[in-house]
Amino acid sequence: MGLFTNLKKNHLKKKDGEPAYARKQMPLPAHVASGLPDLPIPFPTSTHPQLPVGCNDDEPIQTNNFYNNLTLEDQTFPVWTLPYSLWMTKDPGQDVGLALNHTEAAQQVYGPDPDSDPVQFYFNPPKIKSFVFTGRGFESARIDLRNHKKMSVTAEIVGSSGKITVPLVQGMGFITAVYESIAPVVASQVGVQKFEKVKSSSGTFTKYRVVLFNQVTWSVYSDDSELGLADPNHIVGRKTGAVVQICRGDSKYYDESAGNWPTSCELSFNGNQYRFSYKMNKPGVGIVWCLPHHQQVLSGDTAKSFTKLELDSTTKGVMRAYATNELVMEETELPQNINWESPGAHYSSEALQAIKMAATQECKDDVVGMANIDSMYTSGKILDKYAYIAYVCHFILKDESLTNEVLPKVKKAVEIFATNSQKNPLTYDKTWKGIRSTADPAADFGNANYNDHHFHYGYHVHAIALIAKIDKQWLHEKDGLVLNYVTALVKDFANPVADGKFPQFRSFDWFHGHSFAHGIFASGDGKDEESSSEDYHSVYALKLYAQIIEDKSYEQCANLMLAVMRRAINMYMLFADDNKIQPKRIIKNKVSGILFENKIDYATYFGRGTIGDEWIHGIHMIPITPMSSYMRNKKFVQEEWDLKIAHIIDRIPDGWKGLLMLNSAIIDPRRAWSWFAGNDWRLELMDNGMSRTWSLAYIAGVGGA
Repeated sequence: MGLFTNLKKNHLKKKDGEPAYARKQMPLPAHVASGLPDLPIPFPTSTHPQLPVGCNDDEPIQTNNFYNNLTLEDQTFPVWTLPYSLWMTKDPGQDVGLALNHTEAAQQVYGPDPDSDPVQFYFNPPKIKSFVFTGRGFESARIDLRNHKKMSVTAEIVGSSGKITVPLVQGMGFITAVYESIAPVVASQVGVQKFEKVKSSSGTFTKYRVVLFNQVTWSVYSDDSELGLADPNHIVGRKTGAVVQICRGDSKYYDESAGNWPTSCELSFNGNQYRFSYKMNKPGVGIVWCLPHHQQVLSGDTAKSFTKLELDSTTKGVMRAYATNELVMEETELPQNINWESPGAHYSSEALQAIKMAATQECKDDVVGMANIDSMYTSGKILDKYAYIAYVCHFILKDESLTNEVLPKVKKAVEIFATNSQKNPLTYDKTWKGIRSTADPAADFGNANYNDHHFHYGYHVHAIALIAKIDKQWLHEKDGLVLNYVTALVKDFANPVADGKFPQFRSFDWFHGHSFAHGIFASGDGKDEESSSEDYHSVYALKLYAQIIEDKSYEQCANLMLAVMRRAINMYMLFADDNKIQPKRIIKNKVSGILFENKIDYATYFGRGTIGDEWIHGIHMIPITPMSSYMRNKKFVQEEWDLKIAHIIDRIPDGWKGLLMLNSAIIDPRRAWSWFAGNDWRLELMDNGMSRTWSLAYIAGVGGA
């Protein structure tokens, strides 16, 4: 997201490269499932001009998660279940089918100058065809997708002679192919150097050890005991309807789990605990991989099932394998005490005087004219800006006159959107099942194609929560106009259940620990996100919305999401000097820039900065709220300031300076206060979503005055 420019998000296709410890699943608390108001969707319906490929069932389709590439274009862009990647291969003169691979950290490519320190980016080499599930007569094939869930989908590779079913489940230990009407053929473009049948304790499945010409060892298991090497590029079987499982490495734990595989995965959460429950093909224990932010908070029983197996992920460090059908994580330090203002906020008479002076000026602004524009993103920032001013006037200044001056204007501006009277109205999309802009997909950062919905709608939700904190009855006026509007937005990007109208948690990926902003645009490096801060701001908005509608369970869900995000973001997107997850030569950048599934690029979609790299850092700060101090710890903020910001801050000529200065209040609130309250402050040094009123209130609340 840009602060001042509506540069469209680069949604063009990117080139490649760039033992049993299962526990009973804890169901979603009933109030989470039913607590969000079941209200009519207040938008006209439409169909999307871009249809999901391979999806024939009338059900919500995930637009921002790991398997979405398979619903787009020719279905040949990779998906990452982690630690493996898979993709449909249709290359001329080569085997057609579902290809798979795993890359290790030693293979990562650094650039653009591979010898620099830090480097701008690294990526994992794409589409190395270690194996391809195919079959005789598969001159052509397509992928059909079934059983859509947040963390899993079933892929059916359909050829003229038969079908291969491959469950795609986040963290799955094996890549499992179930052949139907044909005998198995497993191709390898890398080539097989050594193939041997070996003894194992895998019961009814026969084990084969495979060493490829790149010297990587894989284990292959099958209920076809007659798999053989036809040539260096093809392993073939005789049994029609066989099952073939593949995994990297060789381990007794693989042997013990062979023949078991997850067909889907269910997410559940309660209190400070969340879990991934893997539904297996039969009774027995499988293998599940998890990421570092899971490993830190695994419950005792789950942690005991560690197999000592480790494999690199693409951008999130070393994964570990567990012999279990359920991963149970117990988060700590949920932000339950962070609500509308910073905990323990105190405002001196000096601070209140300065805040009032700013508010007196800003309450005069034409809120309706400024907010009624053609961008859900920018309008959301404007609404949030003035909703914060109204909040400060009412609760901090306790000034009825100022509140009455600004509050009606903010309400009127919100109601333009609630009545769908804005320049680019919203529509309920019956195709993908979501609320999208009627603007062209190239406009408004790709909102029409599900880019950035949590960013855009998060600002609107947060603004409405602030206003409703002042006047809750407003939500219910005009037949619940605003309540219907805000609830629809919430369900679009953060529906806690798949209810047939919206997918479950469109934006937030519980496995990755953060959201993905990239919508239905095919990408060679997978889904991505460039703003960690607008991500957690959207969930902070959910928390405040839940408080307003008095839904304790949904509020607790938001608190849990924020705790998960805090842990994940500080591993994968914000880099303290002692970060142990990312490559050493990327850590000095201090932030990821754009975090992809397959790549990290210290950049943004809209540029680097006017003076230095301030845009890259600022986009991971915006907006500054009480939640910022929780997410961005002082150690990291100080390191980032010293290394990347201090030497350029005085020369930044635009609104990014105001943002970076407000962020500095986390570590030096008195310095920040001096600037915002002083004579050096100028309006042109403020982002269009920032107010001097809220900036001074925030700084005072964290000890600046």
